[in-house]
Amino acid sequence: MTGPLVSVLVRSVGRPTLQAALDSVAGQTYADIEVVVVAASGDSHPKLPPQCGRYPLRQVGTGGALARADAANFALDAAHGEYCVFLDDDDFHNPDHVAGLMAALQGNPGCRLAYSGTRIIDDQGTERGVIASPYDRLRLHERNYIHVGAALFARSLVAEGCRFDAAAGSCEDWDFWLQCSERTDFAFCNRASTNWRMKTGAADGAAAPDDTAGEEARTAVRGKWTAVREGLVARFAAIVEAGLRAQHEGSSLQAEREYRAALRLNALHPDVLARLAGLLDARRDTAEAMACLRLALWGNPARTDVACTLARMEIDAGNHRGADKLLAAVLRREPANVEANAMLARLRTPTLT
Repeated sequence: MTGPLVSVLVRSVGRPTLQAALDSVAGQTYADIEVVVVAASGDSHPKLPPQCGRYPLRQVGTGGALARADAANFALDAAHGEYCVFLDDDDFHNPDHVAGLMAALQGNPGCRLAYSGTRIIDDQGTERGVIASPYDRLRLHERNYIHVGAALFARSLVAEGCRFDAAAGSCEDWDFWLQCSERTDFAFCNRASTNWRMKTGAADGAAAPDDTAGEEARTAVRGKWTAVREGLVARFAAIVEAGLRAQHEGSSLQAEREYRAALRLNALHPDVLARLAGLLDARRDTAEAMACLRLALWGNPARTDVACTLARMEIDAGNHRGADKLLAAVLRREPANVEANAMLARLRTPTLT
């Protein structure tokens, strides 16, 4: 795949895994790439050749050691590409990572950042899970679900002032994404095409028992963004209230517009998604209504009421197997759920002829 130049930015302290990281860049299917390696360990960093497979490679640095945020900013300043993607020297990308993210951006012309899911790899090379979540602007203020190597973003965001903040500590990438979210929507590519070799800590940004520095960094980021977050929460509440008022007054189309506007701030809010699904179902847009409910369940798997509503719609659509699966999941959480038990009993009772 050809297109705009992409700068793959590698922050490196010369770990033994650096070559594997570079090999994963050399194997990219996207044609127009430059590789910029920041020697964050200073002059002790091994010298690299001027090529990474078919791509040109530049090794840059100050000659001294660079902290995480400083190395990231140095990489951004050295980049020539219209788009950038990071890769730390202990992680690696799948061959279609850059191409897939560029395709996601092309399919979402209003977005200047696209991100993928991230596969978590432990010290033994075993997959331990996947981080993958649709874009939700408010939820991003609660926790970081975008790994530093998962996102491809327009360098125009940097020109507008997005930088890595050293005060954010080990959460400098989270703070950077929050800066970007003030300037653009994000496109989510629902596949894990980058790989994080996790050593310690928790995959979802929650603190590990001995993760004092990490918790301090998370506290610093949340403190920095408190006013913005509270403003978004207030805007969201006002829009939802307008939607409820329109729906109460019988203006379904206005209510739908308000709910869609609310979801641009909080895309996974189960109650708003359920209300929008109800409006869509009432005008027989069943497919989109069901898509709303599936999204609500993705972000809120404990919402058994949403699962039951979706199961009922699956039954009406003739998808009994899908409904059975949904209801079984409800009953694993709530064995005494009356609605789920009744629907499942009807589904599993042979029809008399």
